[in-house]
Amino acid sequence: MTTQNREDYLINILRLTEGENATRTTELASYMNIAPASVTEMLKILSSEGLVEYEKYHGVKLTEEGLDYARVIRKKHHVLENFLINFLNVDKTTAHNEACRLEHALSEESAIKMCQMLGIQVDSDCQSCSTPCNAVLSEGIRITASLSDLNPGEHGVISHLKNNDSKVIKKLMMMGFIPGRKLTMDPDPYSNNVTIVDLGESVVALPADLASSVFIDTSE
Repeated sequence: MTTQNREDYLINILRLTEGENATRTTELASYMNIAPASVTEMLKILSSEGLVEYEKYHGVKLTEEGLDYARVIRKKHHVLENFLINFLNVDKTTAHNEACRLEHALSEESAIKMCQMLGIQVDSDCQSCSTPCNAVLSEGIRITASLSDLNPGEHGVISHLKNNDSKVIKKLMMMGFIPGRKLTMDPDPYSNNVTIVDLGESVVALPADLASSVFIDTSE
């Protein structure tokens, strides 16, 4: 069984159950447009690998290991869809189909970096990320601070961007606010309703209304 085939089964079981209930073999077969007999054989293999709990006539559900695996794949899918739609202006149907193919090849490290660049909303699948980015870790824990909260002369590394408007994220990236880049606040950073930031190779005057979309890890 190929990795892609395994992941297709796991993510579709997750879509049908959300990791809480079992789904019948016939339901999964219909959802994936695969013969029930073929689905049964694959479920036996996944069960032997500890990824699902399968019992004939009682359906199939994900184990904790299988649930984590499936959530990581679905998160990659969400990241790819958002990138294709918001950055490349691909229509939603095409983006979904492309993400279905690409999600199997995208590494988790690259998915995290794309999350940080995209500024997409954190979703429930982030809980299964092996190395959660600061966008996840900072929920309820002050690991990062928005640029608008930094003090004059304070410095750090851009952790992630976050805004519901993809145009704002694009604008910030074009201005040089790329996750992983070091910055230092100007000694007098709030002149004329702009935030003045030293990005190493350039000094940028960022409109104050955009500063709250840039998050900084000041522990670096």
